[in-house]
Amino acid sequence: MATFGETLKRERELREISLREVSESTKIGLRYLEALEGNRFDQLPGGLFNKGFIRAYAKCVGLDGEALVNSYLYDLAHRQGQGPARPPYAGTPLEDLPLPAPVVKPKAAPRLLSGRILAMTMAGMVMLASGAWLIVSKRPSSGSPPIDSGIATKASTEAAGLLHPARKPPEPETKPAEAAPPPTLETAPDLVAAEKPKKPAVAPVTTLGLFVNASEPTWISIRCGGVEKLKRDLAAGETVALSCDGDVLLSTGDAGALSLTVDGRECLPLGERGATLEDFLLNVGRAAEICPPEKGRF
Repeated sequence: MATFGETLKRERELREISLREVSESTKIGLRYLEALEGNRFDQLPGGLFNKGFIRAYAKCVGLDGEALVNSYLYDLAHRQGQGPARPPYAGTPLEDLPLPAPVVKPKAAPRLLSGRILAMTMAGMVMLASGAWLIVSKRPSSGSPPIDSGIATKASTEAAGLLHPARKPPEPETKPAEAAPPPTLETAPDLVAAEKPKKPAVAPVTTLGLFVNASEPTWISIRCGGVEKLKRDLAAGETVALSCDGDVLLSTGDAGALSLTVDGRECLPLGERGATLEDFLLNVGRAAEICPPEKGRF
């Protein structure tokens, strides 16, 4: 079965697209593209940038970016022994595909006796009891005491009671309870205050502390929560510091010339030298990915 990198290379070559054309279209360095196709993930920047490279590669050659990202994560987890192997790609031979497990249908529960059959059975019992009483009552007396008709009547009544349970006698009418006195003027305001809905809690706005250092002259633009905080040229060696509330959008003419630090944590490179970066989103969740407490790679 082909690896993740072999699949990328095969799909690119089928479309007759050179690796240099992909690099010029996506602004990704050739060494990173060669590392992707060679399954050398340890030579990539890691984290968010790897996923961005894969999505840009997929868009350039006309593939599904999210499917390729998922396949990359499967290969990475399988290599590190932390998860199952990735699913097969399109075009995998049928003999290599896993067979589905057989479906076992649960046995149907036995049906209970329907209510209609039960009613017919009870009605037959009533008819038998009534017939027995009629036969006994019409026999001539032969010295033995006559059978009390109340016994047969009682049997018929008990059988009929199984079909139609006796209704409970009506309960004696009781006097309506006296109406509770209306609330006094002292308690009414408390009830109104209790019924007033509470306002939903407003989520606190998170503040990020940014330090941006330029190793080469370039321009930079930073928007915080939709408000433009900075837009000017930076000289080589210049550092700017600012505090941002809400989401941060960062744009620059040379992503490789900038070094970013968020809340005292040094971040991964924003891109290649000379690459243009437009509206790079940075918030608390994304800062945790690209600005870890200790720099590491996948």
